[in-house]
Amino acid sequence: MENCLEYHRATAHTFGSVRRPHYLDWSNYPSPYKFYRDVRRFKLLPFNALTQETLDTLYRLCGEGATENLSLQELSNLAFAMNGITKVENFHGEEFGFRTTPSAGALYPFELYFFVRDIPELPNGIYHYQPYDHSLELLSEGNYFESLQTALCSTVDTNVVAVITAIYSRSAWKYRTRAYRYCLLDAGHMAGNGVAYLKSVGLDATAVSLFKDEPLNRLIGVDGKEEFALCVLMSQRPALYWGEEFTPPETFPGSLPVVRKPIVYSEIEEVHSLGNLNSCKFYRNVPASPEYFPETSSLDLGKTLFKRRSRREFTGEPITFEQFRFLIESSLLCFPSDWGFPLTNFYLQVKNVEGLLDGIYTIKNDQLVQVYNGDFSREMAFLCLGQGFVAYANVNVIFTCSFENLNCRRYRGAVMEAGALGENLYLSAESMELGACGIGAFYDFDLQSFLSLDGRELPLYVVSVGSL
Repeated sequence: MENCLEYHRATAHTFGSVRRPHYLDWSNYPSPYKFYRDVRRFKLLPFNALTQETLDTLYRLCGEGATENLSLQELSNLAFAMNGITKVENFHGEEFGFRTTPSAGALYPFELYFFVRDIPELPNGIYHYQPYDHSLELLSEGNYFESLQTALCSTVDTNVVAVITAIYSRSAWKYRTRAYRYCLLDAGHMAGNGVAYLKSVGLDATAVSLFKDEPLNRLIGVDGKEEFALCVLMSQRPALYWGEEFTPPETFPGSLPVVRKPIVYSEIEEVHSLGNLNSCKFYRNVPASPEYFPETSSLDLGKTLFKRRSRREFTGEPITFEQFRFLIESSLLCFPSDWGFPLTNFYLQVKNVEGLLDGIYTIKNDQLVQVYNGDFSREMAFLCLGQGFVAYANVNVIFTCSFENLNCRRYRGAVMEAGALGENLYLSAESMELGACGIGAFYDFDLQSFLSLDGRELPLYVVSVGSL
């Protein structure tokens, strides 16, 4: 494999590929939890935050916030916002916990780690967040922030840094080689929730995707192949730092395997390695906030995080143009990250929006521009592997990316950006009593042709939003 365009094309769905026999090995169903052996556990506090309204928060995501140390309550809130359990249901006699963050097939390939210092209730150290009981597992005690700065190529002025990883075998159990896409989308979802929480309480937040992979993986004790770091969340703007001090922990506690039999896809490990960085020779450009903030009314973010679900029971009833405008403006126009926003383009298939003709739209020069006129809801449902609920959506947002001059590190950023903006859509829709559902499976080349994209621009993600 030479580049990520080759990977993306090789993992495309076609009418024939999705009909090839593929049997799920339920005896090897992945555990959604990573449990460490023989570690000290620290129970976190229940989510309790005075958050801003969701739409106000999303409109201001790229604005500057305060760079302050987090308290134990704020750390607890952040962990829950990114990966907490909001609902437990019984499936075949076993309890299953649904998270604040959406995930393809509810397989939750992601894990969440924290570097912590100067919180009186906790020893300084490296922690793993355990969503099963909302606790922190202490992996190594000590102040590792100098080494963290070296790995991140950034100064760290705050006392908490979150690291998002992926264990790709969880997703590959069902989605095989296409699973890497879902790991990146899900990392974007999680980063989206973390950024939104921090912004909603007046703190700064940046999703950091540029770092030296091998040192950061060593710092949290993962191998960089079966589990690898994808994104870091900091409650500040990263400043480039060329550090040399690096002393990772000598040992880490062991963990239980998440699958009984190994699930290995060399294609995923290879495509991920193609994007690895081993130096600080890069430029970070974090986008600035737009100055337009309309008067809105929506649920506060805390309530939205608890309510958020992947919803498919769309009624097809019209939504107002104001709902449509708030949805698009709050969700898609900015995200505080260092991957070079915007790396994605998006198209809007619209139906039953009051005051707006049905059709396909895009945004050019901050203006809504119609590309095609007409009702394309049935075509969209077919292109999304025949999923009927797509035809009842008021808006289907199709994220695409041009692979022209796109290296594999920027490919990671592009897919995570689609996930982060997709999570914005989830939150924005939920806060206005609408529903949203992310769709990672579609006929890639047919959707490319449907939108008349050139040969090097391909779809990454679809998010359906509709009335309930």
